[in-house]
Amino acid sequence: MKPGDTVARVLVLYNILKTQTDRDHIMTTPQLADELEAQGFSCDRRTIYDAIRALQDNGYDIRYTRHGQGYWLEPEMSAAEVLFLADAVQNSPALSLKESRKLIAKLTSTLSEYEQDALPIIPAAVTKTSSDEVLHNIELLLKAIPQSHPVNFRYFDLNPDRSRRYRKNRQRYHLVPYAVVSNSGRFYCVCWSEGHEDFAAYRIDKMDCLEVCEETADPKPFDLASWLRSSFNMYKGDPDTVTCDFDISLINPLYDQFGSNIIISSVSTDSFRASIWTAVTPTLISWLLQFYDRLTVISPPALISSLNTIADTLHAKYAGGNHDTAGTD
Repeated sequence: MKPGDTVARVLVLYNILKTQTDRDHIMTTPQLADELEAQGFSCDRRTIYDAIRALQDNGYDIRYTRHGQGYWLEPEMSAAEVLFLADAVQNSPALSLKESRKLIAKLTSTLSEYEQDALPIIPAAVTKTSSDEVLHNIELLLKAIPQSHPVNFRYFDLNPDRSRRYRKNRQRYHLVPYAVVSNSGRFYCVCWSEGHEDFAAYRIDKMDCLEVCEETADPKPFDLASWLRSSFNMYKGDPDTVTCDFDISLINPLYDQFGSNIIISSVSTDSFRASIWTAVTPTLISWLLQFYDRLTVISPPALISSLNTIADTLHAKYAGGNHDTAGTD
């Protein structure tokens, strides 16, 4: 027998255990021998024991039950864990349909065939509009960040027909990446711009033709936690204390959005007053407006002024119902 045959037998045995066994589906030593022989490997009990021991010695969690006199490979993740992660992948707007399918296939491949068949079909809750370059871009950025290597890329928005409209007339951005962060299912790269002398976040799924430069930039002082405190949904703004009177029904949405970063100063049967330290940005205003009839902003004055401007603009646009409607005579 050639030494390579022994190695191949161990690898084939591992694949058999991975795909055909789990806690509820074990294989006896004779069954393993039959499966190996069906794939062209003659063996006896001793060679199977030796192969299993070799796999166990190298960290593979192969277990034996005396009750059924058989073996199974304990998967690295449970079916529940795979389902949880696969759902996050399927519903991530940052990933294209192609990338989502590829990742889900990798996740489910950690389970046995029986557990794969038992997994429910996961419907997508979002429409996939991202490019197929997101994971590749993240990989390049994660390599560039520790070395302080600048990156070049083109940055685009989508037209109504989903074609790309590149900013800066297709000229490349030349920025230094400092962190990759996620928000609401999207991935962003926080970069330093020499031209603006400031940090800003760029959506990674809108980066095109990303390249890592060979030169090394002088590192700037950067504290990701501080930067995140000065932003809301990745839009940077001036941090301030926002105080509102909220309807009691908004307590959970408030905790979901801001976590422990809120101070509740008073509570009644129907309402409560809370203060939030956050960046005052257009996305914060959008978040507040969705609850327009269930909250009242108390401070800061600049935020109240912005809300009044929005209200006046909407009233002027829609008052009387005489505004034009596209596509009508």
